Amino acid sequence: MRLRPTSLFGRTAYTLGLALTLFQVCAILVIAYYMMIPVARRSASDLTDFLLLSARALTNLPEGEQALYQEELRAQKDLILSPAPDSTSESSVYQPYVRLLGHALAEHTGQPVRMGVETRDGSSWYWIDFMSGNQRFRAGFAEQRIGVHAPPAIFLILLLGTALTLVTTLLMARRLTQPLSQLAAAAERIGQGKSPEPLPETGPNEVVTLTRTFNQMARQVKALLANRTILLAGIAHDLRTPITRMRLALEMLPPPADPEIVASMRRAVDNMAHLVAQSLEFSRGIEKDTSQLIDLCAFIADLVEDARRSGGDIHWQACRPCVRRVSPTALRRILANLLENAVRYGGGGPIEVACVAAGKRLTVSVSDRGPGIPADELEAAFEPFYRVDKSRNSVTGGSGLGLAIARQLADRHGWSLAIRLRDGGGLVVLLTI
Repeated sequence: MRLRPTSLFGRTAYTLGLALTLFQVCAILVIAYYMMIPVARRSASDLTDFLLLSARALTNLPEGEQALYQEELRAQKDLILSPAPDSTSESSVYQPYVRLLGHALAEHTGQPVRMGVETRDGSSWYWIDFMSGNQRFRAGFAEQRIGVHAPPAIFLILLLGTALTLVTTLLMARRLTQPLSQLAAAAERIGQGKSPEPLPETGPNEVVTLTRTFNQMARQVKALLANRTILLAGIAHDLRTPITRMRLALEMLPPPADPEIVASMRRAVDNMAHLVAQSLEFSRGIEKDTSQLIDLCAFIADLVEDARRSGGDIHWQACRPCVRRVSPTALRRILANLLENAVRYGGGGPIEVACVAAGKRLTVSVSDRGPGIPADELEAAFEPFYRVDKSRNSVTGGSGLGLAIARQLADRHGWSLAIRLRDGGGLVVLLTI
């Protein structure tokens, strides 16, 4: 599992949050080391002096006045000072200030001290046994007297600081990355042949400049595609007339004409007409047509039967009904093109067609045992006018527009089309819906 985020927003938030959290922890440690601990030590030293002074005063007082002095200490200073019992058991004390006080008493008296904690009247009381002169005294005080709760305070500071850091980090990261996310989404729409809406030119100067440049580029791309469509449409339209005249001329040739030459010329004219039609179709782009619920397994079975009637040896194993909302026109054109390519370039071997559904994803595969495509040219096969056979023979090399149109159709509908090398030779074309 990757702990480091991969998106720009995630990485920005992660970096800012980590930096601010580390700064917060370091600041707390510095404040604790240079301010809180010295103040606590000084306070413990002052209380030590007071306890030692009070112990000596208690020793010098007559027995009749000692009880009154102890009551005054408890009433005014919240301290209990009395001779320590002969036998007592220590208990672990984790309160930092009490431990500092114990260390200070041990240093001042040069004698070890004993500490403990007990519960009185529902509250915690700390006691320390220390030596004063030749007598051991016990000083006790309630937890409320200390008035300092360092661990909860540090925890609250860390909690509030972390929450504030998290909110600030998310807001800053979102402000920095949202324009870039919008640019990425708009660039993806342009890559799919769509025209995105102009992006708002707001924010920092660098973002405004980038957005303005992108909007200008999007307008130029849109104009370029429109001009390309008009140009190719005009060329295709102008070529139809001479092609039609050539067909008429072939039909009106006198009988002495060589039939083989006439047939060859007819095939050439048909190939020209097919190439012009595909060029015009590619130049227009593919409009996203209406989707509807269809049984894809039955739909693919019909296409397989059509390809078999055209002479293809296709193996198709019927699957369970699988209803999806898709564009039947686009799906038919894509799969028909894949089956036609497999029959044409599959080397006459069997072609396997499969349909696998996994949750909302459905994958249609068309596999053949033909010569295949070099591994470094798999993605280039989707480029317009790409042909494995570099000759200009349209029968063996094709027009080079079939897969380009299929990829364009798939992109328009949010599908993916990919080619993989098949184990044992051949190709596998995968259409994922």
